[in-house]
Amino acid sequence: MSTNVKQVPRSGTVPANGQEFYYEVHGDGPPLVLVMGIGYDSSLWTLQQVPALSTQFRVVILDNRDAGRSSRADRPYAIADMADDVAGLLDALDIQHAHLLGLSMGSMIGIEFALRHADRLDRLVLAGPGAAPARSAVDPISIWNWVKTNDTGGQVFGGQQLTWLFSSAFLRNKQAVQETVALLASNPNPVGPEAYDRQARAYVQFDALDRLGGITAPTMVVVGEQDLLTPPWIAREVADGIPSSRFEVITGAGSSHVVPLERPDEFNRLVTDFLAG
Repeated sequence: MSTNVKQVPRSGTVPANGQEFYYEVHGDGPPLVLVMGIGYDSSLWTLQQVPALSTQFRVVILDNRDAGRSSRADRPYAIADMADDVAGLLDALDIQHAHLLGLSMGSMIGIEFALRHADRLDRLVLAGPGAAPARSAVDPISIWNWVKTNDTGGQVFGGQQLTWLFSSAFLRNKQAVQETVALLASNPNPVGPEAYDRQARAYVQFDALDRLGGITAPTMVVVGEQDLLTPPWIAREVADGIPSSRFEVITGAGSSHVVPLERPDEFNRLVTDFLAG
């Protein structure tokens, strides 16, 4: 299979869709773009996914707009704009088509990318997806957004992130919690309240539930059995809406919203097997 890529710098920033995007390229093979969720940058992919997946794929990671080393937006935007960001990055890197793996809000971006840029997508993996937060009167992200704005010390916001995103098994491992908190606190490019607010508004206004049938790319939906933010029945709703999609539930300890971090071996194996299929 042709990778349809030219030799590009392994990391850097490029202009695309009115923003500046930080990216890294790891490994060689068919292109695979990894898209992170709300409030975090691409560095989280480098812990478990990049080392494993770059042995078989040309892995491209990017910081979304308003995150990490990418530029900060100066106006509100939608998830569709963030999907166009990915397409613009692919153009800048001269990648004609690629696989895409999205986590949480990254899966929403993946859904919009599949609908708006179907000719650029080979296979799609949606981890912890939701397709219609806009239909809920109250969404956890709205609460997190308020806390992010008003919790100047960050302790309450951080506590909410840990209890919603990670499993009970993780939370009982005090050393793992302390190491994770230290890792996140050491990020030199944290997402500030204004940037988080723009991402959060895009998140809670997202509704693609009635459009999922338009996705033509082979798709796998992966969710943790103990996922609190997008529990299995929400992920099942997404899978049921996408023709001939594959639905996988990771069960047992560590099956949280962030299964790529807590259950990396099983998650990476599912992704690799599906993309190779």
